Amino acid sequence: MIRFDAYTATTKGAKPHDLVGILFGLAGTSGSTKEGRGFHTFAERIAVRDETGSEVGSVSWGGVQGERVMFEVKGEHTPGAVEAFRGSYEHRVTRVDACADFDAPGAFEALLRPCIEVKRDHKLRGEKSGDWDDFPEFGRTLYLGAPTSAVKARMYEKGKQPEYVHLSRPDWCRLEVQVRPAKQAKESYSSLGPSEVWGASRWSRDLAAKVLQEHIDPHPAGSTYRATERDRAISWMAKQY
Repeated sequence: MIRFDAYTATTKGAKPHDLVGILFGLAGTSGSTKEGRGFHTFAERIAVRDETGSEVGSVSWGGVQGERVMFEVKGEHTPGAVEAFRGSYEHRVTRVDACADFDAPGAFEALLRPCIEVKRDHKLRGEKSGDWDDFPEFGRTLYLGAPTSAVKARMYEKGKQPEYVHLSRPDWCRLEVQVRPAKQAKESYSSLGPSEVWGASRWSRDLAAKVLQEHIDPHPAGSTYRATERDRAISWMAKQY
């Protein structure tokens, strides 16, 4: 099943402590909070942790951001948090991850072939993490997409991560797409389902068709294009004129 695995959004219609309440409700009665300085020019930040000490998510506000509040959640609590958040607040998405899990002997090798095919066919940049040759038992990861790309993907051996080894699921693999919508796409991504997130680019749709056996309609994430100094100067002069 495809599900959300991370979600970051901004809204101007929320009180910070109401959003903390969403996260705390997911963390359970043994959850805890930690206050600190905000990231991304926000002044304040409250992180919510579950009973294991893992961070469920955080809420940031204040500073130069004015009325804007940032809501972040990641991991297994993401689907529930997204459902509660979307049901109450209009927002713009700045990052969303959608994943699918596979748990069968040879799962990693079975996923690797279509990932490499998509990488080759679409001329994607990518890299490997982990010692694939000598110590594969510690887990392998394949990344697709340039670091600055609006759309990236990861395929890795989840069951071999230290925090999950005790589950004795060495064949457990996860394939996930990470999308950072450009300005014009942030609002449209606030209503997309996890399967639709795979429609962010031509290559992510191709990967979904090969691995997830899903036909996904296009939902362009835009680009990470940044205007040059000259472009910004011309734009400023045009506005002045």
